Amino acid sequence: MTSHPTPSSDPIPNIATASEAFHTAEELRERWRALMGPLGFSERLLWFAFVDTTGHILPALNQLPLDGPPEPYLADLLMYRLSDVIDGHDVVSVAMLITRPGNDAITPWDRGWVRLFTTAADLAGVTIEPIFRANSVDLVEVRDRHADDGQSVA
Repeated sequence: MTSHPTPSSDPIPNIATASEAFHTAEELRERWRALMGPLGFSERLLWFAFVDTTGHILPALNQLPLDGPPEPYLADLLMYRLSDVIDGHDVVSVAMLITRPGNDAITPWDRGWVRLFTTAADLAGVTIEPIFRANSVDLVEVRDRHADDGQSVA
């Protein structure tokens, strides 16, 4: 039986912590948790933000609707466009969070998108941070079992 975090076991960090640098996947999870506030989402979205050389999430969050099943073309197009922004000097990587309705565990849909984003990032030369998923009960890292562990942790 899998336990889900409760509000007392997964408190929302102060929003001010979202601007702090991160150096581990757990610290990045805490940044996303501070940015998202109370859990519960009515849409399937990809949230993404750029990360600078010091491990800070830049203050502009972007959203992309993920309406249907995992779509390779969308993942490829996004990473191709992101490769134009990541210059290796000021912006070095992308942090991503998938949000969706529900109170279930990680699903094949979640893993499918993570696999596509991971593969597309690799092909486009885009460095990505560990990818997370949030629903009504938790915010967790989703690992792509098929990928090498080449993700950055600023």
